Amino acid sequence: VHSSLHCVWHEGFCPNKLNNNLWVDAQSTCERECSLDEDCAEHEKCCTNVCGLNSCVSARFSDGTPAQPDGKEGGGNGDAAPASTATCEGFICSQQGATCDIWDGQPICKCQDRCEKEPYFTCASDGLTYFNRCYMDAEACIRGVTLTVIPCRFYLAGPHTSPLPLDTTASPTPTSSQEDPMPPTLYSNPHHQSIYVGGTVSFHCDVIGVPRPDVTWEKQSERRERLVMRPDQMYGNVVITNIGQLVVYNAQVWDTGIYTCIARNSVGVLQADYPLSVIRRADDEFSEDPELPMGRPFSPADCLAEVDTRVCSGERHVDWYYDSKLGSCVTFSSGGCDDSRNRFETYEECKASCQREGMGICSLPAVQGPCKNWEARWAWNSLMKQCQPFAYGGCQGNANSFATKKECEANCPQPKRKPCRTCRMRGKMMPTLCRSDFAIVGRLTELIEDLDSGLAHFSLDEVLRDEKMGLTFFNTKNLEVTIVKIDWSCPCPNITMEENPLLVMGMVQDGMAIIQPDSYVKAIPERRLRRLRDAINKNTCETL
Repeated sequence: VHSSLHCVWHEGFCPNKLNNNLWVDAQSTCERECSLDEDCAEHEKCCTNVCGLNSCVSARFSDGTPAQPDGKEGGGNGDAAPASTATCEGFICSQQGATCDIWDGQPICKCQDRCEKEPYFTCASDGLTYFNRCYMDAEACIRGVTLTVIPCRFYLAGPHTSPLPLDTTASPTPTSSQEDPMPPTLYSNPHHQSIYVGGTVSFHCDVIGVPRPDVTWEKQSERRERLVMRPDQMYGNVVITNIGQLVVYNAQVWDTGIYTCIARNSVGVLQADYPLSVIRRADDEFSEDPELPMGRPFSPADCLAEVDTRVCSGERHVDWYYDSKLGSCVTFSSGGCDDSRNRFETYEECKASCQREGMGICSLPAVQGPCKNWEARWAWNSLMKQCQPFAYGGCQGNANSFATKKECEANCPQPKRKPCRTCRMRGKMMPTLCRSDFAIVGRLTELIEDLDSGLAHFSLDEVLRDEKMGLTFFNTKNLEVTIVKIDWSCPCPNITMEENPLLVMGMVQDGMAIIQPDSYVKAIPERRLRRLRDAINKNTCETL
């Protein structure tokens, strides 16, 4: 140990200084945080870990050997025996995870730093789950402790699922067999996480399947091509650990988004979305200012608007918008336009405003849950575009879980609705016009949906009748019409965004133009419009 006026540093090197592929600890768990070497034991160094922080780990030397806890440093010189006589036979390494190696003609104990890639998740007494037994032993050696295998909290092998259910089956029973094929299934539901700028966050795609699924990650973006992130790799400030865990360290605002886990094996594929919001800490610029203008009122129709790609300010932001085709909220690079309709500052705001209860269930992954009351269920697989069986544990699942294949196919990919009835208008065209407070011919320019009402904006081509609003007197060019008592799943009157002129007749209440489900709203050809004008000019309403 060498000392100076400012700090104490320990002999040796950090493991990743000698080998970039060697993580600081066996599982990249980011435990045992430190700031300097003096925070660690004498045989340890304070090294950067995968989370962007520092951890105490056994020091390494130029030959790759770890420092020994008793103070005997690896890499030291001793009386060398002839290389031909050196052997590990009969040489016992008492430390768990240590193996014998010949160095400088002598047998020594060193921590194993290479493990097989075959996954066999092992639950250990330190509360962590390791990729396999070798990784647990290596971690024990590096830390100079003893770790034992304990029963896992979750059932790792998966329930018996062969043969696959034809429709409904008896409840399956768990088995330890790893030979029966099982498509990838999640233990628990993905959830949204929020962190402040500079923080560290991780997502664990806790997936099972037989054969063991391969896990990759992608970040959803506006680009067509997405970067596929694989285990044991680093992508900027994002790391995928050897157990498929995604870690974002020193998070920045642009890390906000949807991180998608994709798990594949020979019998299936699963996709699960993990939303992340990176938030700036509140300061004076976010304080409420009564002088700031209020934004436009929110309408449910805003959720159907196209994403706003305009640039209104020099600074760009990462905001959220509702993708009606996907049925979920995604990020986009916002140009700072305050009048944008489908734009939200947070994932929670977007989801609460647009993602209605029961919508998007078909895009959810199949979730087994932690319980063991096994039953065969069916879930829609959005990647395979079909319903697939899975074993449900009986608790903490999600809505993408159906008792039969028939029920699954009836609800996904989207719930099948009964066909809408034809809209019926109150009467024929001329008598209806005579009973109406207004009748206009116009083109629909905007349609705003609310829960059971809406607003329709028309560019006026012609005013045929106006008893109460003075449209002709004021030379009105545009008219806002309120739609009341409307069911938007089967709208009547069926107003659509089209270029053809519409004949609209309705009533006026408190100065507002109003139409109801039985009001006359219909596209009108020029020939029929001429006949209607002739009838009005002949004062037909006075004779009806």
